[in-house]
Amino acid sequence: MKMWLILLIVSCTVLFSCEKNTMSKIPHISLKVFGPDSIRSNYDTAFIQFGFADGDADLANDTASSVYIKDLRFDSAGYVRYDFPAIDPAIEDPKKGLTGVGLVLLLSPSPVPRSDSFHMAVGDTTSFEMYITDRARNESNHLTTGKLIIRP
Repeated sequence: MKMWLILLIVSCTVLFSCEKNTMSKIPHISLKVFGPDSIRSNYDTAFIQFGFADGDADLANDTASSVYIKDLRFDSAGYVRYDFPAIDPAIEDPKKGLTGVGLVLLLSPSPVPRSDSFHMAVGDTTSFEMYITDRARNESNHLTTGKLIIRP
């Protein structure tokens, strides 16, 4: 299943501190908001808003830094890779780390109900699993969204 995404960095801030950076060099993500909980297939847009932190600030601006998303309805489908959006290099400071908020839009025509007659008639339910990688190819923790009801 091909999924169309627009990845946006809503905000990106640097941790300013006089203390030594204690953030891990392995990126960490947290689910902020997933919504709405129900969409109409081929009409509505769902989104995943996530927080991120990386101790050495090596996110984005390279093809190694990516966002991976998997539709959990399909065991064999695997993850779909998307480039992590650009971040202003002026705020990348490995001594301070990097924190921010990202937004993934799940645009129509995807997700859609499975193509069997039952799901096309009554709809479908899914969740998504997501993780990110930095330029050093360190893999973050994985997060799982809540349920999304896809109405026909």
